Amino acid sequence: MSEIDDRLQRFCRERGVEGVVIRRRSNAAWATGGADFHIDAGSDLGIATLVWEPGRKRCFTTNIEAPRLRDEEPLDGWEIVEEPWWEPRGEVEKLLAAGRHASDFPDDPLYELRAELTPAQIEQARALGRDTARVVGRLMREDVKPGMTEHHLGGAAAGWLRDAGIRANVVLVASDERIARYRHPVPSAKVIERVAMLAVCAQRHGLTVSVTRLAHFGPIPDDLRRRHEAVCSVEAALYGATRPGAEWREALAAGVRAYEAAGFGDEWRLHHQGGPMGYLARDFVATPSERRPVRADQLVGWNPSITGTKGEDTILTRAEGEPELITPDDDWPSGPHGRRAILER
Repeated sequence: MSEIDDRLQRFCRERGVEGVVIRRRSNAAWATGGADFHIDAGSDLGIATLVWEPGRKRCFTTNIEAPRLRDEEPLDGWEIVEEPWWEPRGEVEKLLAAGRHASDFPDDPLYELRAELTPAQIEQARALGRDTARVVGRLMREDVKPGMTEHHLGGAAAGWLRDAGIRANVVLVASDERIARYRHPVPSAKVIERVAMLAVCAQRHGLTVSVTRLAHFGPIPDDLRRRHEAVCSVEAALYGATRPGAEWREALAAGVRAYEAAGFGDEWRLHHQGGPMGYLARDFVATPSERRPVRADQLVGWNPSITGTKGEDTILTRAEGEPELITPDDDWPSGPHGRRAILER
């Protein structure tokens, strides 16, 4: 029995149910070791419904989707139940109606099961982090230039990530005054002039990492450098406080104190600071009242920002010692506290 099967079996035993009906893409990818059940990237639900029971694992889907799932997805041990697309599909509904199975929709009780990555998932996350940081870093070091539009940069990021088998679920691009104006800058037709920011949430095998990088053309203004150094200090404080057993509100509080110490005490209120991730871009965001604990072997994306700049990488908590940086880039310059500097080009 795999570690994931063991977690699901304990879940069923504790809840007194015979199995779990899994509809969410995030949970389906976790339960299968990375299978891709998406067609519409905007939907939380996939093209198949999984029914996990002790000793039996079934994947219900249509005759449209079954051939690709059999041929291309890691579904060893799963029985694919193929149903005609034109007929009502009632077996899963009957299971749910009987009340003896738990479900992850509309509420999702499986976060606690998937929060701690297995050793195999950790290796997948490391490879994804390296590849994502490599693509984003190369784009910002070599490809982006004044005169390019934000749309062009965003499209290039999505395309090069896709070439590495990675789906860019979030691509944010801002340049010049748009960086200060918007915390979630969807790419626009604006032409890049002096400074560009690229932020991505990148997914492969169901896992997600996030990265933000900034490049400035010409000498970096003193005020922008000061603001980014402050962001680096906040990021370092957040990383240092993200230890297994600590409550998420406690980790956030360390970041808030770092904002205040740097002279930007109100900036944390202008954008969420991030939180745990893995099979979603964020499982939830850390708030001052969030009492759930940090887990070991959990992916975390902190994204502190001060008007005009931002910091973001993905880390992996460990049972002992410092968190591990999952999105390394040895070719990118380091700023204060070992965090990412703004690249001066």
